[in-house]
Amino acid sequence: MKGKKIVRLLVVLVVLVGVFLVVKYTGNAGRSKTFRSSLVEIDTAKVSKLEILSPGDTTVLTRESGEWKVNQLKKADKNTVKALMNNLKQIKPSRLASRTEDSWKDFQVDDAGTRVIAYEGSDKVLDIILGRFNVEGQRSFYSYVRLNEEADVYVAKDFMKMSVGTGSADYRNDDVVRLVKDSVSSIAFNYPDSAFTLDKVDGKWQLGEMAADSASVAKYLQSLTFVNSKNFAERSGAPVLYDLVIGLNGGNDIQVTAYGNDQFSSSYKEDEYWQDSAVTDKIFKGKSYFLGE
Repeated sequence: MKGKKIVRLLVVLVVLVGVFLVVKYTGNAGRSKTFRSSLVEIDTAKVSKLEILSPGDTTVLTRESGEWKVNQLKKADKNTVKALMNNLKQIKPSRLASRTEDSWKDFQVDDAGTRVIAYEGSDKVLDIILGRFNVEGQRSFYSYVRLNEEADVYVAKDFMKMSVGTGSADYRNDDVVRLVKDSVSSIAFNYPDSAFTLDKVDGKWQLGEMAADSASVAKYLQSLTFVNSKNFAERSGAPVLYDLVIGLNGGNDIQVTAYGNDQFSSSYKEDEYWQDSAVTDKIFKGKSYFLGE
């Protein structure tokens, strides 16, 4: 009897050990073995290329000799690219939302999401899909994210998907004019049928022999402190229509040139062209505007 009891105990022990091994090694088959505490581990100083893929658009940012380019053609705004990488590093998984592919569409971490791929040289160091953005309460927000090669969907608390631009224009420097209004000494308008110049004389603005309307000039100068546009365009070959030159104390003059089809360029940002009637309407004013008429 005693021998039979020992045999039974050994059998039970073997069974329990077998169950433990099955659960340990096959219970999580097809799933991530652990909850990831970190999803994005990139060294911003070493990243050499970023690909941003969204439905209908692909943007490639490449670093060449310390300078970033958009789609290998235009200069990228380095601060915007830096902000992109810093935003990606803010992605911290707070909890698992799903571990099955069936949920991808609902969380928009499939082809409907924004996929970001980062490289260090030829090595891919990040491949992540940014999905649906949600707001919880009045102050809490989060986005669903998934590493491209894994099934798990995570909730990234306090991460806003919209902080990652999805078009090439989002990464180009869109400054048309930037200045300190008190540094402006003159503005020369050159139109086909007329030309006039605003001059600052003894602290007051003059339009030739006439005093300019101070309120109108102040409003105009304020509007020039920061002019930007994301409506980039390729030079169409349209002829020059008119221009203006902003004279600055202690700085290079800024020339804005208008062409046909609402196109324009600015010496503040060379090698860029825009097509934006709202900007041309803001910058180019007639003489009557400065007389308060």
